[in-house]
Amino acid sequence: MSVATSMPYHRAVRRVSLWCAWYTRGVDADAAANRRDELASDLHEQATWADAAGQSPQAVARSILGRAGRGALADLSWSHAQRRRVALADPIALRVRRVEGLAASLVLLAAIAVLGVGLYVLVRVAAGVATGLIRPGSGTSIAVLVFTALAACGVLLLARRKTRFIGALWMIAPSVGVIHYGLFQLYSLSATVGALMFSMPGWSLASDALIVGLVVYFAAAAIWWWPARAARAERVGARSGAKV
Repeated sequence: MSVATSMPYHRAVRRVSLWCAWYTRGVDADAAANRRDELASDLHEQATWADAAGQSPQAVARSILGRAGRGALADLSWSHAQRRRVALADPIALRVRRVEGLAASLVLLAAIAVLGVGLYVLVRVAAGVATGLIRPGSGTSIAVLVFTALAACGVLLLARRKTRFIGALWMIAPSVGVIHYGLFQLYSLSATVGALMFSMPGWSLASDALIVGLVVYFAAAAIWWWPARAARAERVGARSGAKV
């Protein structure tokens, strides 16, 4: 069996190709294609040389992965240089990408915060059930569980560029449910929350304002990532890259 048809070789090639696809993302299409072609040619030459030298497929696979590991920093440096070259040629597009990245991070952070509140309430519910403070399976606790699960799905959707629009819309419902039912559930579990509800006349107004603020925040993010707008931005970016 030749090296080029062996499973160890193909597994190593697949891993190295995935790494190449990852660090060439966002790079100029022609530069990325040339990089992938260079890698494919290099791997083919190594397999041909290994057959002539009588090396085992396992040894070749280890060599391929070892070279990829040793060259990882150089690959990342090349990727950074390519992105910087394109950015310097189009500073407006660079600023747009930075704003986009910052907006995505802030929206994801807000979604994680909502998820964190839901998880905290569920932990307190579990502790309350274990100590007999509350009965298991109450309607409020089930609502918190459902909306926390929805928040987890929203975080996953927001973490991917292609599903950010859906994730922003998705987070509107759990941001309402987690805060509303979560605070209501904490009233019977937390002495601090109970005291704040009685001592702060504006507690209800503050919680409602928080819910409205989150709804507006995620709705604005959905508008920002509206598919038609995102498509226009990608076309502008493609034209900018073509001018480089």
